[in-house]
Amino acid sequence: MSETTNRTTAEHATQRSALPLRSLQVIGIMGTDDNRRALLRTPAGQVRQIVPGDRLRQVTVAAIAVDAVILQTATGQRVLRLPEVPGARAAA
Repeated sequence: MSETTNRTTAEHATQRSALPLRSLQVIGIMGTDDNRRALLRTPAGQVRQIVPGDRLRQVTVAAIAVDAVILQTATGQRVLRLPEVPGARAAA
């Protein structure tokens, strides 16, 4: 079986320097309001699925919104947003 990637997806997935690779990045959010999960890319290149309450080194996942992950740190909260996709339209 052969799978092909549509042109738009391939272009967005292969943009150079689209994500800062030396910091924690949100690469996807899925699920319902009651059961939301997110995919994070670590600075080491690992991809982890997380849920609220998970611990990542010195931070705790406080919440996952439709477009962001809220982390609780020792000094306050840090918000990680989904990256902007050039040319993408916002969902209605």
